[in-house]
Amino acid sequence: MIDTKAFSKLTYGLYVVGVKSGDKFGGCVVDAVMQTTVQPQTLVICCNRGTRTRECIEETKEFTLSVLSETTDPFVIANFGFQSCRQADKWEKVPHRLMNSLPVLDKAAAYLYCKVSEIKQLSTHTLFFCDVIEAQDGNGKALSYTAYQETWKPKVMEAFKTGKCSQEGKGEKKMTKWVCKVCGYEYEGDELPADYVCPVCGVGPDEFEKAEEKTAAPSKKEKWVCSLCGYVYDGDTPFEDLPDDYVCPVCQQPKSAFVKE
Repeated sequence: MIDTKAFSKLTYGLYVVGVKSGDKFGGCVVDAVMQTTVQPQTLVICCNRGTRTRECIEETKEFTLSVLSETTDPFVIANFGFQSCRQADKWEKVPHRLMNSLPVLDKAAAYLYCKVSEIKQLSTHTLFFCDVIEAQDGNGKALSYTAYQETWKPKVMEAFKTGKCSQEGKGEKKMTKWVCKVCGYEYEGDELPADYVCPVCGVGPDEFEKAEEKTAAPSKKEKWVCSLCGYVYDGDTPFEDLPDDYVCPVCQQPKSAFVKE
């Protein structure tokens, strides 16, 4: 008999992987990272074989790691853990910067840039042996996977419903948007300067109008949640129409482990 809850008692951290394929960034949450040698500095990470992030690492042989801290916004975990970068631009939703041309979070406990030296395919995951090329210390105490399972999961799932970081926009004044009626160029500011000239088509302020804010129609998609890891499926294909052998892309639980939200 195997009780899957036993695996959550193993000591893990939580990390956001940053990758790039062509001109697009991607990434996901991983928990299986281990330093293997001190000299030279090397480590191994394990990635789910069904993720686009794993494909990008195999293509480019490089990635970044942002070590999540106990002050990480819960939305960061939801953003990188509950959806695929095949459909979502995850990095546009969180504050980030570049490290060797790859994305890392603005605030993390530590940052690493790695290059892959060896790849081993496992049954459900891919194991990457890596050389650490650059490492930077950050701020805060690293978040453990145990803490996530015990106290973080509900607030992470709630954050995913909001679709944004809890601190996003706080203290920032919202600017009025003005749209050129001739070419569509957009200007942000409380008022248009009297001598303003559209940088695209050259018309004056009389040809601009204030943009009306439009409220997006609520999504009518049903959401199904993995009862083990919290992954949310809200794809275009109705959940009932997914094949019987469908498994959670995060924890590999079967279709029967999902509950309708």
